[in-house]
Amino acid sequence: MNGIGIAGSGRIARSFATRLSDAGISAATFGLGTPEGGGDRTQRAAQRFTAGLGTLILVPADIAETEALLFEEQAFARNAKSLGAIVIAATLSPRYVRALRGRIDARIALIDAPVIGTGRAAEEGRLTMFLGGPLDVIQSLKPVFDLLTRKTVRMGGFGSAMAAKVMNDFLAATNNAVTRIALDWAEAQGIDEARIVEMAGRGGEGSEAPEDAPTFCPIGQQTEDSINHLVHEVEHAFDTALAGAHLTPPRAFETVMRSVKARHLH
Repeated sequence: MNGIGIAGSGRIARSFATRLSDAGISAATFGLGTPEGGGDRTQRAAQRFTAGLGTLILVPADIAETEALLFEEQAFARNAKSLGAIVIAATLSPRYVRALRGRIDARIALIDAPVIGTGRAAEEGRLTMFLGGPLDVIQSLKPVFDLLTRKTVRMGGFGSAMAAKVMNDFLAATNNAVTRIALDWAEAQGIDEARIVEMAGRGGEGSEAPEDAPTFCPIGQQTEDSINHLVHEVEHAFDTALAGAHLTPPRAFETVMRSVKARHLH
């Protein structure tokens, strides 16, 4: 399989490149870098990357990097003349992702492919990937997806996978918010909160989350960054809400998470 390229600084980009290489599939890379720093993003590197590029697997850290890679500094969506498909393997705002269809030439197929799993799962090919986009293109790329993941699930047309991933993460975020409230109540009453967590199956000793579990930080191991991540999950979920949707409970969860501080089990 020829003409595959992986670009971006998302945490699983290097794992994707390594797994394809180990399987004997040559994939060009751009911007992956190393854990210690970013990769070469010069104009010359971009030109080498786009030569013969047929399928771009985009693994951006955020929307800003997506814009840079597709439309601004590197502008792969315009400059890669042989490009036939773009696979977006990241969790981004569903509203933003759907809008990409109107900004990219119709000849280029778009597939949104957010994943569920940890960095280690990516290294071992145990990710679950949601897929949205043309069925024929997804089927043609199945050998690649099979090397990168343990399981793929097609959700529908382009944008549907991102919405499904956000809803999946939203369930985890709201569950975390309610658990946090319960732990605060337990602490106020002098109850050993570690026992509450253990009974709830949410992080007691020897307990591990399922491999397919949403990527949230367990209660008892929270940091400011992980709490901010949960808030972003709720914000992304609002992108998928239809006009007239009942948003009272989600807004309440957002308020709860914005007000909490990082905590660890005593």
